[in-house]
Amino acid sequence: MLRVLVVLLASLVSALLALGYASDHMRGFREYLSNSSIVEEAPSSQEEAPAVSRKTAPKPIPEQANTSPEALAYWLVASEIPGMDPESIKGVYKSKLDPSWASVRVEGPEEEGTYVLFLQREGDSWKARKSIRADEPEYPEYEKVVLDGVPKDLVEAIYPQSLAAGSSKSDSSGLLVEPVETGTLPSVEAAKPPTPESVTDDVPEDERERVDEGLEEARQKIEDYADDHEGIAGVYVRDLKGGWGYGVNPDETFFGASVMKIPIMVAVYRKIDEGEISLDYTFETESGDWAGGAGWLQWQEAGTSHTVEDYLWMMMTQSDNVATNALMRLVGGPEYVNEVAGSLGASNTVLYQKVTSERAVVPILDNRTTPRDMATMLAKIYAGEAASPISCQDMVELMYQNNLQSSLKDGLPKDVEAAKKGGWLYKVYDEAGIVWHEDRPYVVGIFSKYGSDDVEEGKGLLKGLSKAVYKAQDG
Repeated sequence: MLRVLVVLLASLVSALLALGYASDHMRGFREYLSNSSIVEEAPSSQEEAPAVSRKTAPKPIPEQANTSPEALAYWLVASEIPGMDPESIKGVYKSKLDPSWASVRVEGPEEEGTYVLFLQREGDSWKARKSIRADEPEYPEYEKVVLDGVPKDLVEAIYPQSLAAGSSKSDSSGLLVEPVETGTLPSVEAAKPPTPESVTDDVPEDERERVDEGLEEARQKIEDYADDHEGIAGVYVRDLKGGWGYGVNPDETFFGASVMKIPIMVAVYRKIDEGEISLDYTFETESGDWAGGAGWLQWQEAGTSHTVEDYLWMMMTQSDNVATNALMRLVGGPEYVNEVAGSLGASNTVLYQKVTSERAVVPILDNRTTPRDMATMLAKIYAGEAASPISCQDMVELMYQNNLQSSLKDGLPKDVEAAKKGGWLYKVYDEAGIVWHEDRPYVVGIFSKYGSDDVEEGKGLLKGLSKAVYKAQDG
């Protein structure tokens, strides 16, 4: 109990200090907005704005991958994650509570760890529904928060007492682990990081030399990350005055992590604009909002009341996951947030489940987005088009108050300001933001997956890509 109180007090002090810091600096920030006429200068028409996000078609599932839960699980991981092979599939559990469900244990290469995929039969085929990285046997509640709808016996089998191949022993869930015959698994071409591809969209000729130089630097950093860590990274930039864009791997699908709080923020302000809620509307947290990770609401009892404004501040400046899930519930759940993202042209952004500190095995089973999608949404916020102009300005100011560590900001000159939101999970390092270059303000989304488990390496990647992008804008 003492530890919880200490954490609460420390978080509260940090929050108050951060709020005071923001108040001192927001005056100059508002003056900058006013003097620069940012909203008025941004492209506002479909003709002026660059193309919206391009819908990425999911990989077609081959027929042989739908014959069993282990076949589908293997195809999903081996076609996406470098280093997976048939020996990675360690066992299958079939639910007694609901025989249409099964779970498959997957051991990743080297330090990747153990994943569990939960699948459900639909007619003659299997569908993957959920997955978690089983790395916290002492704190299983962190993983269970995303497993709503999964039969209880499969959840209890996440940490079995015996998983020896061919073992007939059952674990505490009462289920038997069934060994996998690797010869029955589908043939899958081994995954490897894609060759980094640079993309330019309507970049003017008089800007090309400068942009190409910075873009090549970004491409090389992404290629080095793939060579050194088998990691995949992507970046996309949109110039907010010229309306053109460029990037590397801009349409690759990545884990959204806490950057997904940006479309949730937009969804909340849409509801405010529609008069359904207000910033001073007060509502309680519920037990279903709980999630581990950042923020201090995880230490509070469910049933605590806060205003929408407070929840927004905690979500965007402290990255509080409980506040995030409470707001998502308030506006109507993932379905409404996805509808909002789609209306902004972010067609590959999907809020799949609650926002937590845990990562699925592949993005298709997690909250996901692309660099182009995130830049597209931020450009709409900047232009005053994501919601009402006043709400969009509130969103920008809220992101500007985020004083958590920012690798995007670290890659900029010290006198250049940014409104940003970052996020990270296991081997996932993301950040997106609006950068106030004096002559060429821009938005940028930087994402990565499957690379180094060293957070400092991840920070270095984001910083390096931010620096390369600034060079492309600055010359």
